[in-house]
Amino acid sequence: MLSLLSLFLLSTSILGSPLGDYEKELKKEGLNVENIHKLLKEESKEVEEEFGNKEAQAEIKKLRTLYASTCPANGTLQEVKTELVINGELAKDLFEGDIVLTPEQWKIALEKDPENPMQRRQALTQAIQMWQPMGAPVIPYTYEPGFPADKKQIILESQRYWELRTCVRFRPATSADRNVVSYNHNSGGCSSSVGMNGGKQTINLAPGCMSVTIVAHEISHAFGTLHVQSRSDRDQYVQIDTANIQKGLEHNFMRDPPYYGALSTYGIPYELGSMQHYSEKAFAIDRNRPTIYAKTAYSQYQYSMEAPRATFYDTLLINKMYKCNDRCQNRISCQNNGVQDGSDCNKCFCPRGWAGTNCEKRPADAQIVNLNGSDKLRVEVGDGVNYREKLYIIQAPVGKRIQATVNRVGDRQWNDCRFIGMEIVPTKDTRNSGFRFCANSRIQPITSDSNTMLVWVYTDNQRFNAEISFTIGN
Repeated sequence: MLSLLSLFLLSTSILGSPLGDYEKELKKEGLNVENIHKLLKEESKEVEEEFGNKEAQAEIKKLRTLYASTCPANGTLQEVKTELVINGELAKDLFEGDIVLTPEQWKIALEKDPENPMQRRQALTQAIQMWQPMGAPVIPYTYEPGFPADKKQIILESQRYWELRTCVRFRPATSADRNVVSYNHNSGGCSSSVGMNGGKQTINLAPGCMSVTIVAHEISHAFGTLHVQSRSDRDQYVQIDTANIQKGLEHNFMRDPPYYGALSTYGIPYELGSMQHYSEKAFAIDRNRPTIYAKTAYSQYQYSMEAPRATFYDTLLINKMYKCNDRCQNRISCQNNGVQDGSDCNKCFCPRGWAGTNCEKRPADAQIVNLNGSDKLRVEVGDGVNYREKLYIIQAPVGKRIQATVNRVGDRQWNDCRFIGMEIVPTKDTRNSGFRFCANSRIQPITSDSNTMLVWVYTDNQRFNAEISFTIGN
């Protein structure tokens, strides 16, 4: 392997550069971009070799067959432009497709374990700094010159989204602030630094990136989060099909070493439906086929990767990372798997379907549907302009279970449920995300483990509707 120390001659000024000029600025600051590309090419080859063994290929073959039997017909789906799609060729200079690394972070990211070349020698979390003070971090922010005034509201809404759920706070930067996040609109894609890097660091937001869904995702990287599928335990849940990954981008599927797993995950379970999980078609050559297959035991999550908003566990991760509850002088008792709120010590943060100070009641804006037998429900949401969501709580008599069959999804079908769709949560414990639908999937039916089931419908800026049949069983 090439000497890593010779590669990292980069100053923090690069972190404030527009993404479109990123490679040019890397070279200007003395970083040997060609050597970085060579190392990434070596990693890509090793990822191919890892998933090219007979056992992995046999499993992938079975998963392809399963997918073909359940997926919507090819060619009927509307394309969804996620960050990775928007970034395109820019991804070759980014980590995991949308992360800007510092020199120290690049060094760790490219240094492989000699005992297992498929994984990094160290977890990248060891080189991520947190915003201060812990327990009540404050992030000063500003805008790059020319940032459109009419887009600033999206930034404020995205920041407020996190302030309502965590102890992280944002305030306009002053001349006295050394560490600042700067929002840049003059960019070729969507990206962010990871953690607090010192000095000015940018969150790059090209025109296609301007939604709370994407901005909140990039802000989460600025908090210090990485993508879920790089966790050391990911191979228990998913299989990677390197044959469908764009050539040279296989390195984006490296994983962290297991001996740092407890530190980097904070005890949060692996969640395929996380906001920070790659979508099933990340870096795909053929956008009709996945690059990531959920293993057979988790096959109902195949279309559920990458949430439109932070899940319960995504939020809990940020609060654990920043020790949000350590500042609370009181402790509060929470029902229905709620936890003390990271933003307000005097109430609980509740899983979907629960509300109230102690998560003791249903949300006031939820629509309750009481079943006595077989029934059909049309769910719909959206005004064609703004983000909208709606929660339906399906209830059967105590002691019974509910079976749901999705008859039809929307007037249009989508190849990714990131911005529009429906999520069915069949479990009594609603901390984990459910099964998402944005096309007429044949993964049917879905059975609850209790007498309740949630149906959450969401859309970024379009209208969505679906029809579901329900039956009651024992």
